[in-house]
Amino acid sequence: MSNYTVVLTGAGISTASGIPDFRGPQGLWKQVDPFDALSVNAFYRDPKKFYQFYFQMLKDFSKASPNKAHLAISKLEETGLIKMVITQNIDELHQRAGTKNICEIHGTSFKGFCLNCGRIKPLTPGELIPYCDNCGGLVRPQVVLFGDSMPDDYLLAEKEAAKADLILVVGSSLQVSPACYLPLRAKEIAIINLEPTPFDAQAVFLSHNKAELDLPQLLEFLNLEAK
Repeated sequence: MSNYTVVLTGAGISTASGIPDFRGPQGLWKQVDPFDALSVNAFYRDPKKFYQFYFQMLKDFSKASPNKAHLAISKLEETGLIKMVITQNIDELHQRAGTKNICEIHGTSFKGFCLNCGRIKPLTPGELIPYCDNCGGLVRPQVVLFGDSMPDDYLLAEKEAAKADLILVVGSSLQVSPACYLPLRAKEIAIINLEPTPFDAQAVFLSHNKAELDLPQLLEFLNLEAK
């Protein structure tokens, strides 16, 4: 029995909400070069082109709703069985499902900050290029773009992972560095992911099933019910 369980989620948990993952067989990076779409260089080279792609992605996020896997994780947190959710996702579906303790190690797509004065600005699809309401400066998203360093939330995620008796990985290919190394800090690893991961052999529990099927079954086993 784990006394301190942490969950690490990746894009695979949101596919049942209609958001495509990045590296799967039908993943977004099979269609678009990430360095041509969501990199620091792409943003500064052509902000208008960058935001055309970005706001389309944000529109998809806005239309999506949390699925049974998000709701199950929220319930497990509510009952104290999960202490922290570390997510690689930028879609905010965990928050909308009711999860409170979250490390967004890749940031969030729904906010930006002014490069001139630093003021935070909500981002909504529709603008060509967002500018600061305070000083008129160019606004960039609060996401970790390719070429960025990791945010402060990643340092918190490392500390949480090191405290964990168990890290439950849900919907992550565990191929993105440095996030892929977080499970190695915990005493034990459990994995729910459709595709194999580099750490499958080290898992005390392994399922290549859909998270939106497995996690509700876990709630049923524990006599819990998601909202």
